[in-house]
Amino acid sequence: MEITAEAAAQSILNHFSEGGKVVLPVDPVEVARFLGINVYKTKLDNTLSGMIAKVSPQADTDIIVNSEQAPVRQRFTIAHELGHYFAIRSDPIRDGKPFIHRRAQLAACGTDSEEIFANGFAAQLLMPRNEVIDASRIGADAALLAPRFHVSLDAMTNRLRSLGLAK
Repeated sequence: MEITAEAAAQSILNHFSEGGKVVLPVDPVEVARFLGINVYKTKLDNTLSGMIAKVSPQADTDIIVNSEQAPVRQRFTIAHELGHYFAIRSDPIRDGKPFIHRRAQLAACGTDSEEIFANGFAAQLLMPRNEVIDASRIGADAALLAPRFHVSLDAMTNRLRSLGLAK
């Protein structure tokens, strides 16, 4: 059975909940460490937001994020790379094998199924459906919600649209 991006993210969010509510903002570095993944911040080429790699079957999994980008962008990149990790782990053919994924222009295009999965995972991890819906019910808009979830205004606007909560 194939797992959805939202279900994969929710499986992790369950570990970061108190009394059934997700503790906000979700820290993607803490999530990565919980999964045994190392996170490194360093200067990368401007066209590269980050990457996730496992260079050999025995090696650790590492996420490298561009330290030159805004903190909200770094958070989304880490969450996006975690989405790739879950996609790989849920595929018996690829699980345990070396891999490398780079977050570049293709990630934002919305045309590659793996990038769509990773973006959906990141959105659910950082902006959990139930918490966003609850906050929007009390009249909060993207400008008010983005700082609460520690994401960019664009990311929150896209999330509200994808949940049918904004035009």
